[in-house]
Amino acid sequence: MKKVNHWINGKNVAGNDYFQTTNPATGEVLADVASGG
Repeated sequence: MKKVNHWINGKNVAGNDYFQTTNPATGEVLADVASGG
């Protein structure tokens, strides 16, 4: 599964928390995405 981090000041920065994104048509998990905020 793909893991998507933050892109800050031209650098790939890992997040502390991640959430899964899914394809709404199939329910397939597409990636773990870093939570911001």
